[in-house]
Amino acid sequence: MRRITVLAVVGLLLVAPVVPAVASSVVTGNPELSYSVADDTFTANEETRLTVVATNDGNIEDGGVGRFEEQVQTARSVRMDVLEGRIDAPIDVKTGTVTTGSIGPGGAAEFGFSLEIGDADPGTYTVPVEVSYRHARAVIYEGPSSAPTETEYVWLDKERTVELTITIEERSEFDIVSEGTNELFAGDTGSLAFTIKNSGTQTARNATVRLTSRASGLYFGSPATPERENGVFVESLEPNETRRVSVQVGATDDLSPGTYPVDTVVSYRDTNDIGKQSDTLTTGVQVRPERSFAIENVETENFRVDESEARLTGQVTNTGTGVARNVVVRMDDQGPVMPTNGESAVGTLEPGESADVSFTAAIAGDAEPGTNSFPFEVEYENADGDLRTASNPIRKTVAVEPERDRFQVSNVSTSVTPGGTAQLSAEVTYVGDSPISAVDARLFTSDPLSTSDDGAFLGRMDPGETRTATFRVSATSDALPKEYGASVEVRYDEADGDTEFTDGMAIGVGVEESAGGPPVLPIVGALVLLVVIGGGIWYRRR
Repeated sequence: MRRITVLAVVGLLLVAPVVPAVASSVVTGNPELSYSVADDTFTANEETRLTVVATNDGNIEDGGVGRFEEQVQTARSVRMDVLEGRIDAPIDVKTGTVTTGSIGPGGAAEFGFSLEIGDADPGTYTVPVEVSYRHARAVIYEGPSSAPTETEYVWLDKERTVELTITIEERSEFDIVSEGTNELFAGDTGSLAFTIKNSGTQTARNATVRLTSRASGLYFGSPATPERENGVFVESLEPNETRRVSVQVGATDDLSPGTYPVDTVVSYRDTNDIGKQSDTLTTGVQVRPERSFAIENVETENFRVDESEARLTGQVTNTGTGVARNVVVRMDDQGPVMPTNGESAVGTLEPGESADVSFTAAIAGDAEPGTNSFPFEVEYENADGDLRTASNPIRKTVAVEPERDRFQVSNVSTSVTPGGTAQLSAEVTYVGDSPISAVDARLFTSDPLSTSDDGAFLGRMDPGETRTATFRVSATSDALPKEYGASVEVRYDEADGDTEFTDGMAIGVGVEESAGGPPVLPIVGALVLLVVIGGGIWYRRR
């Protein structure tokens, strides 16, 4: 009999309001779901999230047992789908069916959908959403409500389509529509330029285009004041209007070649004077290797100790990939080697092009002969006319030769004999590079030689000129006929008025043997004596 009653109740529930059977009690009701969008305002050309909130207010038709009332008001296995094909807008739904558990009376649940909104015109759009769930239409029980027994449930599956409304608002949107060459060399500065477009539907006012470098070696501004960020002010940018943006950008000399990103964000105020900010746009800067140079074919002339006009020549080559304008090569000081003309300007060098360079230097008298390393700096101008210096000096090995005598003494001749005095002559040749004056040669001797006239004034001498210096030299009577050592020292005045002295230049002075034959003087003396004696005798006899 009970089975028949339950079946009858079920049938009535499906076609009419629930009427309790005579032998059973029934609790009836249903969920009352309402739907809303958490944030219903979007913009064109964005990826966003549509969040639908379902709220269950519940409904009781016939009450009774509290737990049965909650069961008939609860929506179970709630599923939600966005009917993308029925949306009259370029909206792509990236999320399929979203399912939650149960939504009890007074409860709520969120259903999130990922959307890609295309180039939609501002306005209001309907988004159809299909919702399905299951709930207990009735709970039939026997016995008192305080202790019900023999319960039966009547289940219903519900499905409905809900039309939600969203708004695509007017908004400024920005795109980088063209870029410049945006290329520079490590250790140099250049320009970052691009064209930005307001691709939205609203005018952007008082806009600031903020640029941020994402590489530690890439900066904005000058090398003296590098900054990681920079900004460009744009007073107004109408929909579809473009504006060229250009800033100075630089790269440190140790930044590796490559393309480095720069983030761009536009901050602006909309037509309601509300501050807004764009999504991050990215552009790039290509960094090429640092300009580099080489110095080859180095040759020297008179590069020796105590030389006022030492000369060094060579070739500088642009070994980099960029043009270097107004190139200047400088020879730096290196201890006792002081450049007297340490700068050589060679003009513009294309990649791979070479040019001659030359320098002069004064090498101190206390310099040590030997191999030395000399630094050369290369200075140039970039495309903007800014002065740059290659980060690393070029070092070249150059030999400093020993000091060379400024004079040579040759063709020494004399006829001095033991116990005698004679003239000594010597040819003095000036082998320096510049004319000198007040040249004075002095002779220095030692036993058994001596000199009573040891100076010979030669006056002005030009490079390569030879003068003969004469002196008086004497030899002691016990001097042997052979060559004895002596030296000649020269004092002279440089062109700048400085007086210089050479070291003693060794020479050989030969002592000759006395000439052979009868002793003339004794014979003459004897003859004179004989004449005197003979004359005296003749006088007495007369």
